[in-house]
Amino acid sequence: MSPFTTKLIEFLMQEWNFFGNPEIRLNGTVKDGIKEYQDGAWQRVADYWEFIGGPYKNLTGKDRGTPWSAAFISFAFNQAGAGNLFPYSAGHATYINQAIRNFDNNQLNAPIVGRKLKDYPLKPGDLIGYWRGERKITVENARRIGWYQSHTDIVVEVGRNHAYVIGGNVMHSVTRRQVRLNNNGELTDRRKNWFVAIQNNI
Repeated sequence: MSPFTTKLIEFLMQEWNFFGNPEIRLNGTVKDGIKEYQDGAWQRVADYWEFIGGPYKNLTGKDRGTPWSAAFISFAFNQAGAGNLFPYSAGHATYINQAIRNFDNNQLNAPIVGRKLKDYPLKPGDLIGYWRGERKITVENARRIGWYQSHTDIVVEVGRNHAYVIGGNVMHSVTRRQVRLNNNGELTDRRKNWFVAIQNNI
């Protein structure tokens, strides 16, 4: 792993521990943790929002009507030292589309590169994304649509036929999720509308 990825995963594990290690496992069992609106947690979510700034800078974990998952991802990349290599945003579509744009332009050494799930074995530090809502999003139509409801998690560990990913605003917390991989390390999990892997080259 790169020094950046090492720092990124260390930060993600720190946040996961802070929120009480909530988890979603492949066998369907769930472990709850500390919720975004509880004392201590809502202030930490405020740190994520303060980093995003603008109209979001005064939000906290008590503002449950505004999803903070992309703010969490952005905060994590900044804390790990991404600097200006990552397009920080309050919405996942911003950096998903940038990653896909880099792939479409054959910029395969760019900081982030959008990949189809097939033929791309995940590695620690990568992101995986799913679309939400009624409109199906694909690698092919994402840039054309522009803005869409979505979510991403960051890969923290890859094992045999599974990986662990961590994301924010999952079960109202920072949660680790176990996802299914095939023998080649490609994401084959069907419990969400996964459509993109983002190769992390930072």
